Amino acid sequence: MVTSGDIPGLGLPDIDAHSSLGGLGPVELHSPSQDLDGDGVADSLTDATPHDTSVWSDFDHDGIADHVTVVEADGDYAAWEYHRFPDGTSEWRRTDQGNLGE
Repeated sequence: MVTSGDIPGLGLPDIDAHSSLGGLGPVELHSPSQDLDGDGVADSLTDATPHDTSVWSDFDHDGIADHVTVVEADGDYAAWEYHRFPDGTSEWRRTDQGNLGE
């Protein structure tokens, strides 16, 4: 479930592998620090806590995250993609989920 708390310092929503992201909307990425797609431009932020690790990525470099993956300490994981539609609406769609131990 998406909560109202932000991850300190990064300004990213606090999500877990069971979040729906239904009402989340666009998430701005400020100062990405990793280049996950290897194009030479930093596109992602990673946050690790004792409970989980999340990776937020902006592969089209528009300042808005278009992919997020979270892996929890118990092995539960999930991934979502952000979609914007011509009519101005948008949504996060879950693209994967499961448990690393299964």
